[in-house]
Amino acid sequence: MKNTKSKPIPVIFDTDMDIDCDDTGALAILHALMDQGKTNILGIVCDVPVEATAKVAVCINHYYNRPNIPVGIVYDREYNHGKKYKMYRFAKKNYIARTNGYYPPKVAAQFYPSELENHKFKDDITLYRELLSQAEDKSVVIIAVGFLTALKNLLDSKPDDINPLSGLKLIETKVAKLITMGMGRFPSCNAEFNWLMDWDAAKKVINNWPTELVVSTYGNQFLTGKLLSSHTPETNPVRKCYEIYLQGPNKGNYSWDLIATLYGVLGVNPFFEEFKGYRIILEQEHGKNHWIENTSGKPPHIYLKLKNPKRLLKKELETLLVKPPANK
Repeated sequence: MKNTKSKPIPVIFDTDMDIDCDDTGALAILHALMDQGKTNILGIVCDVPVEATAKVAVCINHYYNRPNIPVGIVYDREYNHGKKYKMYRFAKKNYIARTNGYYPPKVAAQFYPSELENHKFKDDITLYRELLSQAEDKSVVIIAVGFLTALKNLLDSKPDDINPLSGLKLIETKVAKLITMGMGRFPSCNAEFNWLMDWDAAKKVINNWPTELVVSTYGNQFLTGKLLSSHTPETNPVRKCYEIYLQGPNKGNYSWDLIATLYGVLGVNPFFEEFKGYRIILEQEHGKNHWIENTSGKPPHIYLKLKNPKRLLKKELETLLVKPPANK
């Protein structure tokens, strides 16, 4: 999908902005690309049931002078005690015990607008259905850099007052492409964090998604974000997220979510290439996946590859990360 100045690509950003800070860097890149007229951020869905994650997204939107971009969140009363999030709670607890780098509540406390303290975020299904209903047919790119929980909820959603279509038909009608950042390396591998944390959702979404689906697995080839401390002001919440997560200024982080996001807007050129002709299968066994030839007639799955030299991609990401907000 090629971008033109007259037709910015409409994007919904689906994020687990809770532990790793690269989600915040990816959102910063989306805003920078929106300043360039290359994309239009329709909304942000936070797929971890932690309100501070949604508040961080709001803080970033405000920094980039876009306070009206809607933010929604997955609500799940079983988050603190239920079986579904047991693995995630364990990983998060261990991470917090090892480091002092848990940024969402700290960044929200510093940057979240006081006038929004009583604001109630829309639930993920409502926001997704509203945004898709208002979009042109076959136009929306969904960039999912976290769990696939919210997308499973959308896929399973029923006709309602927002739209008479089921979730499946609404996606089929309105979505052009889904990019999911998860460990689905070709030809087979064990899944890692994003998909693994809600394996049932990942299986449902990837095995049943009705439009083109792109799997992005790259991100540990280089670090990005080091320049945030020296090239952006202390009022930048993205800078603060990186500094808290990395436990100090002038440090870089892996680039998984940033890569998937840039591709979602720019498409293949000049940094990416698409490996086609296959579909990825998420198996019943927890964490297992493999690619097969796509002879089923189902919508294609695409494996995203990086072009060399990768330093050009790193430079582009760094440039976008520190780009000042328009009219700031």
